[in-house]
Amino acid sequence: MSSSIDYGLISSDDHIIEPPDVWEGRLESKFQDRAPHVIEVDDMDYWTFEGTQIPNIGLSVMAGRPYEEYTPKPVRFSDMRKGCYDPKERLLDMDRDGIEVSALFPTVTGMAGTLFSECKDKELALRCLETYNDWLADTWCAADPSRFVGQMIVPLWDLNLAIKELQRGIGLGHKALSFPNAPESLGLPDIGNEHWDPLWDAVEEAGIPVSMHIASGSMRNSPLPLAVAAGTPAEVFVTVAPSSNFISVATLLWSGALQKHPKLRFLSVEGGIGWIGYLLQRADEVYVKHRHWTHAVIKEKPSFYFKRQLFANFLDDEVGLALRHYIGVDNIMFEVDYPHSDTTFPHSQELVAQRFKDIPADETRKIVRDNAIKFFNLEVE
Repeated sequence: MSSSIDYGLISSDDHIIEPPDVWEGRLESKFQDRAPHVIEVDDMDYWTFEGTQIPNIGLSVMAGRPYEEYTPKPVRFSDMRKGCYDPKERLLDMDRDGIEVSALFPTVTGMAGTLFSECKDKELALRCLETYNDWLADTWCAADPSRFVGQMIVPLWDLNLAIKELQRGIGLGHKALSFPNAPESLGLPDIGNEHWDPLWDAVEEAGIPVSMHIASGSMRNSPLPLAVAAGTPAEVFVTVAPSSNFISVATLLWSGALQKHPKLRFLSVEGGIGWIGYLLQRADEVYVKHRHWTHAVIKEKPSFYFKRQLFANFLDDEVGLALRHYIGVDNIMFEVDYPHSDTTFPHSQELVAQRFKDIPADETRKIVRDNAIKFFNLEVE
């Protein structure tokens, strides 16, 4: 690693592959047998919930494997790297990769808890969701609270319950809210709709940020199997998947949500940053040319709200780094995406040294460390 980088990196996006015992022994008897649990079918592990089998997709657990071994097929826990599902092993892998702090997203629940939003029995869904947030705090993050950033999920189907769980989650020590980038895929209003104002009021009051991960909408309407079934090459989906936050960011910019909630902060997760340069240029052009007939509700150019309240992270985005001043050096963060197939593990240090070799030291430190410290309000030096 470059001699100018003598500090740990902070990853603003990693994933937990939940171990089989997350919900074991934690629920009331009427719910316990119906909570998500792991079964073995044809020599393969599957989560099961409400009659549906959910595999651990291979592409979600490829950390440390050569590209030639990548597979979308289900993978057993015994065939995964232990850091996928064991927090103590994860810490060791973070040490190997020079990562000081990791912000975490769930897997089996959906990255924003959408498994429970799509659950038929909402009483069961609420208890399972609450239990996940408990486990995230008292088991995973408890392995080292100074190095793990817990991001809670909330019951999206009921705003009062969502606000209550948000406040409870903060009490558990969670530092951010994971919210779906496309709630409309769940039959809910889009991310900029005034429907969410009470939740955003609570988030603002709490002073925590909101993470908006790509592909964090409906688990039942995932575009990959639909695309493959339609004959579209899988490479197409993998190529364009990061662009799913393009519409989400544009919606936030134009909806007025950021104007009404000036302290609200969002992080676009795993979508890269290169496209943001064009989005901001185009949005500002639309503001100048079209706001009169569209009756735009925002009072400033979209780039104003982006620079003030929106952030984005990347894994390896050479184009985005070249545009960093247009996007905003203070608005960009690094991610490792452990243990997904796009992860920079175990070469994150080498990658940063290469990509940042011509970038000033103060800008480098902001992007790979300090911006995340400020965003998540971390207590690290």
